[in-house]
Amino acid sequence: MIRRVAGRTYADTDGKNGGNFGAVVLDEEVVVIDAGIAHTITKTARDWLSEQFGQPIKKVIFTHSHDDHVFGAQAFESASMIGSMRMGESCKEALKHEWTSSQIRKHADQAKDERPEYWASVQDLQIRTPDILFRDELIIGKFEDITVRLVGGHTADSSIVIVEPEHICFSGDLLFCRSFPYAGDPTCNPDSWIRNLEVLRDARYKHIIPGHGPVCEDEEVVRHVDFLRSLKASVKKALKQAVPVDRFLELGMMPKYYPEAADRRAEGTLVQWYKFYGKS
Repeated sequence: MIRRVAGRTYADTDGKNGGNFGAVVLDEEVVVIDAGIAHTITKTARDWLSEQFGQPIKKVIFTHSHDDHVFGAQAFESASMIGSMRMGESCKEALKHEWTSSQIRKHADQAKDERPEYWASVQDLQIRTPDILFRDELIIGKFEDITVRLVGGHTADSSIVIVEPEHICFSGDLLFCRSFPYAGDPTCNPDSWIRNLEVLRDARYKHIIPGHGPVCEDEEVVRHVDFLRSLKASVKKALKQAVPVDRFLELGMMPKYYPEAADRRAEGTLVQWYKFYGKS
C-alpha cells in the first residue's frame, strides 16, 4: 500500500483507506502525514514502516480535520498528534456533533456493504486528535526537514506539509487528483483555496502528494486552479441571475471536469459556494 515517492518520502495513494497518507523517514524517527480512515488498515502501513526502517514513529501530522484523514490515527498509539490550533477547535466541535459514537456508527452502518473495513474499524474506534498545536507554522527535524503550514481553503484548518531538500509537498485536500473535489465543507473558502493552489503551483514542487488520487506534478495543480476559477465564475453568474442550485446542474452550468465522484460532491459544493459568494 505504501510506496516510495522520492528520497525519504513515502505515500499510500490507492484510495482504499479514505484520504491519502504518507511518511518521512528522518535520522532518528519516522514522521507520518495523515492516517486514513480505518485504523485496521493503517496498522498494516505502520507495521511495514517499523519493519522497514527500524525507527519509532513519534509524530503524526494532520493536514485537516476530516475523518478520512484522522480516524486511522488510532494505529499510532504512542505517537504525538500534530495539527493547527484551528484544527484543534474543529475537532472539539466535531466530537460534540458529527463524531459522537451514535453518529459514527450510523454512518458506518450505511456504508457497511461498500466499505466493510471501515465498518469493522469503527467497532473499537478511539479518535486521536492533536495534542501538539501550532498557530501558523511548525518546523520539524534537526535539519528543518519538514515544514507544516496552515493555509486554509478546502477547510479553515487545512495545512500543507513540505519536505526538504526533496522539495515534495503533501497538499492535503487542497488537491484531488483526477477526481471532482469535495468543496462543500461549511468552512470552505474558495478564494483562499485558489490563492493557495497558485502559491503551490509557483513553488514548483518535484512531487505533490494530494489528499486523494495519485502523486502528481504542477500540471494537475494548474488544471485544478482552472476548474475552481471557472466554477467561481459560474456560481457568481448563477447568483446574479437567481438560478437555484438544482437548476444550476440541470442547465449544465457546472464547468467540465473529472467526472469521478461528481455525483456525490457537486451538489454539496454548490450549496457551500452559493452561501460563500451570496454573502459577498
